[in-house]
Amino acid sequence: MASNRQEGRRTRLREMDLWLAGTALALTAIGLVMVFSASAPIAMKNYGDPGHYALRNLIFAVVGIISAALLSQLTLKGIRDLARVGFWVCILLMVVVLIPGVGLEGGGARRWIGAGGITLQPSEPFKLMMVLFVAHLLERDPGRVRRIKGGLLPLMMLFGVAATLLMAEPDFGTTLISGTVLLGMVFVAGIPYAWIVFLVVAAIPAAAAGVMMAPYRFQRVISFWDPWDDPLNSDFQLAQSLISFGSGGLGGAGLGQGTQKQFYLPESHTDFIFAVIGEELGLVWVLLVIALFAVLVWRGFVIARNSPDSYVRLGSAGLAMLLGTQALANMGVVMGLLPPKGLTLPLVSYGGSSLVITLSVVGLLLAFSRTLPGSGAARSAGSRE
Repeated sequence: MASNRQEGRRTRLREMDLWLAGTALALTAIGLVMVFSASAPIAMKNYGDPGHYALRNLIFAVVGIISAALLSQLTLKGIRDLARVGFWVCILLMVVVLIPGVGLEGGGARRWIGAGGITLQPSEPFKLMMVLFVAHLLERDPGRVRRIKGGLLPLMMLFGVAATLLMAEPDFGTTLISGTVLLGMVFVAGIPYAWIVFLVVAAIPAAAAGVMMAPYRFQRVISFWDPWDDPLNSDFQLAQSLISFGSGGLGGAGLGQGTQKQFYLPESHTDFIFAVIGEELGLVWVLLVIALFAVLVWRGFVIARNSPDSYVRLGSAGLAMLLGTQALANMGVVMGLLPPKGLTLPLVSYGGSSLVITLSVVGLLLAFSRTLPGSGAARSAGSRE
């Protein structure tokens, strides 16, 4: 009996995409080390314990890995059921977070719900559930993306409601990421090219309006164009990030030896942890982290390409785009290629909701990989039909 259980576990392991799992674990391990290094000074100052944030991040990582392991065993029916319920729960939570006295404020935004020292950022699970729910809608009605009335328009209106809630927090970065992923999914679903062009053109003034309605967002764009115009005030964060990269060189200053995290670089263990990697570990590790993210996204698209199931194709492509878009956005900001937007680096930055949800994304991709032709899970599903 014990040998049968062991063989069953080995079989399930072989069915999953081990490249995907190994890459995600490697990025998580890098994140655990770098969060400790980047957060030690501020943790010592605020709590008298240099490992305060690192320990919490380790706990989040364990929870995320357990979540990924459980989600990786879901069937396609289970994932669809999760999407149908989870999407509307996330919408409800994004309404609740806006209620004064309920939503927790920080940095001028109200994005968190919490109790007993545990907080949840509803916009993080929303991104995941949006992908799964949109994949469900597009699979159920494949012609939706070729119709305006009763097709694409209701889908865009649904996203408009979610975007309104996100902007009320405000969370401009998540709105942009979610919108970009949605456009990518309808493209994969076969929307006519002319309509994609129209949606992109229509999104430009909407994004510009989002920037203009908040003076600090407009200032971020100005700072992006010339980060050295006012390096001690409005351009401080980006200038310090570029200094971190510039001082790292090829091999870096050495793990734990960076100086920018010593209260020069704001958000060093969250949004700007990639700059700390550049300073302490150098260009070699920067390129390695980029390569690991490329592998992560590549494996997601491999699953999408090799699946005959439209839900798996759309869901895998959407989840891969979600991982890739946020990673590119964060790294682009840190390297001065994009205006700052307040986004974490998936699997690497400190952040409970972000880390747990990103590992959950990996778990769902692993579940999708188990449905590919030739896997035991796929053969079992076929026999049941």
